[in-house]
Formats: sequence, structure tokens, C-alpha cells
Amino acid sequence: FLLKSSPHPSSSCIDHWRPPIINKLLLLSDGDRSFQPFYYLEKPDDDDDSCNEAEEASYAYGGGLVNPQQQELQGGAKVYRYRRYLSSSSKQQKYEDEISLGLKMNLNYSWIAENAHKIQENIKIRGSDADAFEVKTLYEDFLSSKRRCESMRSERKNIAKEISKMQKSSTGQSDDNKRLEMVQKAKHLKTAISQSERDLAQKELILEYKASRIPNITSPETPLNDKERLIALLNAEEERDCSLSSSSSSDHVQIGSDSLKILDFASASKVAGSSQACFLKNEAALLELALVNFTMNYISEKGFTPVLTPDVARKTIVERCGFAPKTAAVAALKDDGDKEEDGDPLENQIYQLEKSDLCLIGTSEIPLAGMMAGELVHEKELPLRYVGFSHCFRREAHGSGDERGLYRMHQFSKVEMFGFCAAQESDSLLEEIIEIQKEIFGLLELECRVLEMPASDLGATAYRKVDIEAWMPGRNAYGEISSASNCLDYQSRRLDMRYRPMESESSSSSSSSSPSSSLSSEAVSRSGKTAYIHTVNGTGCAVPRSILAILEQRLHADGSVHIPKVLVPYMGGRDRICPKSST
Repeated sequence: FLLKSSPHPSSSCIDHWRPPIINKLLLLSDGDRSFQPFYYLEKPDDDDDSCNEAEEASYAYGGGLVNPQQQELQGGAKVYRYRRYLSSSSKQQKYEDEISLGLKMNLNYSWIAENAHKIQENIKIRGSDADAFEVKTLYEDFLSSKRRCESMRSERKNIAKEISKMQKSSTGQSDDNKRLEMVQKAKHLKTAISQSERDLAQKELILEYKASRIPNITSPETPLNDKERLIALLNAEEERDCSLSSSSSSDHVQIGSDSLKILDFASASKVAGSSQACFLKNEAALLELALVNFTMNYISEKGFTPVLTPDVARKTIVERCGFAPKTAAVAALKDDGDKEEDGDPLENQIYQLEKSDLCLIGTSEIPLAGMMAGELVHEKELPLRYVGFSHCFRREAHGSGDERGLYRMHQFSKVEMFGFCAAQESDSLLEEIIEIQKEIFGLLELECRVLEMPASDLGATAYRKVDIEAWMPGRNAYGEISSASNCLDYQSRRLDMRYRPMESESSSSSSSSSPSSSLSSEAVSRSGKTAYIHTVNGTGCAVPRSILAILEQRLHADGSVHIPKVLVPYMGGRDRICPKSST
């Protein structure tokens, strides 16, 4: 169907016009020519699980179409479709709390139920408290309730048809009485259906929450014990023995505060109310900027698009990235008598803005992943590589002993690499990011080791995780300064990020050649028309810990700290930080 529209519809019209019978809304226009816009209403495809939401509004732009209407009908128009989500709950509400973006999780419950034993083994290996068997039970109960609800809907529909027939062929009082009885029965069914739908919605919310806690599958490269595996050493010939006593009498706190006078924890504690805050002064301030600029420039030259991200993100985006469970579902669990969760699970991990659904981000991975939420791209546009800079905010436990000073901060700066790719490309993209990390710390002249992290150390989102740890003499131990993870389609299923595979590649070959999340039996959707994007992330530079390593590793006998050569141009030509008098 084609509905012509004389005025060009505004974005607000598109966002709020949602006829329930329409599955897709596509606005076709030309960037160079003025054409009369029209809406193309496509019949819902029951087999296409990428576009089966009645609440979904999609629009696309086509370029250089001589006759867009005719071209589309003939199948000749080249259209790129981007999906926007805006639900009724996102309209004005008190404190804008729990705003929904309409992003539906695409978790394959049937596959979880069929493979509960295998999934539970992976859960045990990962040290998670998720329960695949509980998800299986919840899913079976949900299906049973759904069938009952559908049965009542069918019965009410049949009654409505009978009532309609009786109204047309009524012959007497007896038929009228029978019709009234059926009307009453239909009313009772309507009430029962309404209650059943409310119960079904709550069951689905709990099911979604429980299933979302199941961790990703584990890579064959990942050690299954609790011991990491050494992959490589940077700027060193042999690994340090941390059991030996340290020959260093000073750590970065003493070096930076007492001798160089570039770190001021005492004043920051007065201002920020915590010892996990610091004023970076003099050369330390320049060193942070140098690290950020060098890293951003170096990675962008590798083909990554530089991005300055927001420092805040919606709860929905934070949760869907895998950093916290669904808070609304936790409330539903409490209403259902489940006391497993106590309080808002975000409160112990993420800083939240009062009277808002916004959180301070713990890493730029969150907004970078959120950029693609709810979008569909063509495979030829992938991979998309980004390098983002942001401030990061974390409710870290109080730092003490070897975690004091710059090692664990409530606020810090970080450069992050993030990639969106086709399913078969995520392993190679992870290796590319790891190589860039190794090059960066090699150029910073820091002694490091590269580790394959064990299953017990992986977060729920990660399929495989590789860390880089720098030698920190003040701690007499290695400390993590970088990390890289392949998350497969774990995040994309929650953020509904998809791509349309190229016609030359069949969905079966794409599915079999690459792993997918534990919440799916395949990377390609049931229809074979779309596939889930894989996401890969890696630290470019965690600034405080990099400064820590530089201060401790590059300290000379005269008390000065030598600046890595690649940073000297970014330091205004300064090649060292010298001790300052106490006056």
C-alpha cells in the first residue's frame, strides 16, 4: 500500500504516529532532489523475527531515485533501513524514571531449555549464580500460560462471530436470551484475558531477567582453571617473580606526592570526600593529556573513528550492555515473593543521577555500544571501528594496601576501542585490537605481560578476554592496565543490533563458521534475512594506571622520572619530571 503525504512529515510525527496495523514505516526521500514523500506499508512477515514488533517504527533513506515510488515497487530501489524506537512509556513521566526505548531482548529461550545441562556446565565454569534449569522451568510455565491466554482469545473471537450471526438471523425471544448469555460469557472472558495478559507480562519479565543473567559461552582459548596463561612479554625477556621481596622502597603515591609534587590526594579528599580522588598537577596534568592525545592519534591512524562520548547513559543502555541486571524485573521478583535480589542492583556498581533514568558511565564501551542500539545495517558496512574517550565513574571498594592511590579511582579518564562486525569477523577483530594494545605499551616503554584470562575472571558478556598487566614495583606485582574482550552477539541481542548478510553468503555458512552467544542456537535469525552483530572492545589507555606504571617503572636514581619518547612531543618537549623542593 502507498499512502501519499503532501507535507513532509516531521520527526515528531514519525515518532508518535503508530497505527497498530502497520509493521514497518519507511520514509523514502532524496537528499539531492525534492520528491513528494510517501509511506510504504509492508505486510508483516511472520517468519522474519527482525521486524515482528507492532510497536516498531522504521524509516529509511534512498538516494538518487528518479521515481522512488516506482523503483520501490519494482524492487530496484536501494534502501538502507535504520530503526528508531520510542514507546509510550518514554513520554513525560515522574522523574523520567525507567524510560523504555522499546528495545526487546532477543534471547532464545527454547534453545536454553533444550540445552540446559550444557549451559549449566558453562555457568559453573564461569562462577556465575545463574540457573539454566530455573530458566527452563520459567519458560515452560510461560508457554503454558501463553497457550491458555491464546485459547481464551480464540474462544472469545468465536463467541463474537456467533453473536454476529445471531444478530442477523434472530427469530425470537429464545435466540435473544441465548445471545445475551453469550455476551455475558464474552465479558467474563474479556476480564479473564486481561488478567491473564497481566500475569503473562510479569512472567515474561521475570523470565527475561533470569535468562539475561546467564553468561556468554566460553572460548576454547580460555583456561578453564583459575590460572591465567602467559601469551607474551613486552619490553622484558622474562616474567617477574612476584614472590620475591621488592627492592623498591617507594611507590607512585610517595614519588608523585612527596618528591615530584604532581599528585595531590589530600586536597582531593577534602573536595571529593574520598581518598580515591586526586588532583593531577604540573607535569601529571600534561602527562594525562599526552597519553590521551597520543593514544587517540595512534589508534585513529589504524582506521578507527575517533569519538568523544557522553559521560552519561540511560539505565536501559547500561543494563543491556551487561553491566547490571534489569531493575524493573527485580521489582517484579519482589512482588512475586522472590527475595533473591535486595535493593537496586545498579546502586552498588554504577553512579545514578537522582530523579532521572541516567547513570554515569563506568566505561565508554557503554555509549559506544549504545550508538547502534536498535539499528540494522548491511554487512558491507561492517566492521565499524571506533576509538572513544570519556571520563569513567565507578563505585570502587575503598582502595587499601597495594590498591591505593591511582590504582583504583572513583573517576578516571580512559580511551576505549570498540568494534561492530559480522559474526565471522569477531575473532580477527579481537586479535587486531590486541596487537594495537601491544604496540601502544611497547611504544610507552613499559614492561608488561599479556595474559589469556581464565573462565572465572571473565565477565558475563565476554566469550574471550585478554589482559595486559604492567609491572608495578611499588606493589611488587603486576597490575592490569588494559583488557580486550570478544562478546560475540551477547550485547547485540540485548540492544537489538543486526546486519543483513551479503547475498553471496548463505545464512548457514555464516552460522556454522562462527560461534554465537549461549542464548542462541545460531548467529543468524530464524528467517535467515538478518544476523546479530558481534561486538569487540579493548582498552586503548586507562590513564591513571598508565601514569602509575610510568612513575614507578621509569624512576631514576636521582629521583627524576623519564618520559617515554613518544610522549615528549605531547609534553611540550619535556623529557623528564624532576623532584621539587619542599619549600
